[in-house]
Amino acid sequence: MNATGLRRCIEEKEAMVTAYNDLSSHSAKLERECALYERDLERAMESCDDLAKENDEIRARLNDDTALTSLTNEVQALQKDKENLRINLNKAEEEVKLLFEENKILDEENKKLLSLLEKERQHRSERKHSSSSASASSKHKRKSSSLKETSPVGRPNDFNVADSSRHPLSPLPPNSPDYRAHKK
Repeated sequence: MNATGLRRCIEEKEAMVTAYNDLSSHSAKLERECALYERDLERAMESCDDLAKENDEIRARLNDDTALTSLTNEVQALQKDKENLRINLNKAEEEVKLLFEENKILDEENKKLLSLLEKERQHRSERKHSSSSASASSKHKRKSSSLKETSPVGRPNDFNVADSSRHPLSPLPPNSPDYRAHKK
């Protein structure tokens, strides 16, 4: 081989080495891009999983929104009931105030009537006392004279004399010893 052939061969080898180095750097660059692509693909898959979970959560929330809507309706109904109760309470308070005032008036009327009743009783008592004292003095005279006629004044009372018409106030039980002794 001559020098030109050798130069060509060296040049070709150098071109090949340069091409190999270019291809090698290009391959390394492509490998890096593939690694980045794989990493992006993994992230995309994770994102898809996250999106799927989020989608499931959103569907659950939509189902919960139905429950939320019913709860909202129930809250609104309770608020209406609360307002009605407040109105009824205000009316009841007004009625209580009116009844309290009427009660005060009735109490005053009752006091007046009780006072009149007490005065009437005193007036009757005074009339009765004055009329009864006059009749009582005449009754007293009649009683004292009739008592003197039936009263055994001067005669000693004999408590041992048995009065056959008189019954004991509380009879003794038939099986008691006092009853048996009384019977003998």
